[in-house]
Amino acid sequence: MKKIALATLLASGLMAADSGLYMGLDYGKATNTHEFTIGSSSAKYDNDYSDLKFKIGGGTDGELKFQGYLSKINYDIGVYDNQNNALYEIGFDMIKEFEVTPSFYPFVKGSFGVGRMDTDFTADGYVSELTFNIGAGLSYKAIDHIYILAGVDYIWRRWSDLTNGSITLETSDTALKPYIGMNYKF
Repeated sequence: MKKIALATLLASGLMAADSGLYMGLDYGKATNTHEFTIGSSSAKYDNDYSDLKFKIGGGTDGELKFQGYLSKINYDIGVYDNQNNALYEIGFDMIKEFEVTPSFYPFVKGSFGVGRMDTDFTADGYVSELTFNIGAGLSYKAIDHIYILAGVDYIWRRWSDLTNGSITLETSDTALKPYIGMNYKF
């Protein structure tokens, strides 16, 4: 009972203070191109995906914001095998907003993330990746604590090299991902 009372008190304090803390969800669909390289040979194919992102961040409206995220990415086609497992990624975004009116905030952002996907293709049973992206969008303050977002990110992802004897498979992909989202500011 003490824990519930303490948690309620803490939550109330965060909501009462204009702390700048927020949490939210984004949903996007990316137009994606995978590139596989073995030695001097390479192949490209389209493999679009959907991305559901949970985020927690902080900062002042119209200024600099920082957020951490957990993302679940589902590709249309299995990247390394027919199982088509989801890619789970954690990362960090830095966002610079510009106040146009007290309700409209265009923004630019840069992001860094790392992820892991289960696969039968490797002896370890997984493959990892590193992601960088840049983006731009618009945040609209619908009511006191609710913000609606829309944006587009350009994403570059580098997967871990896979080696089988003397052959090394290098994989990377690029994507253009429009998304919509909502934040709740405490």
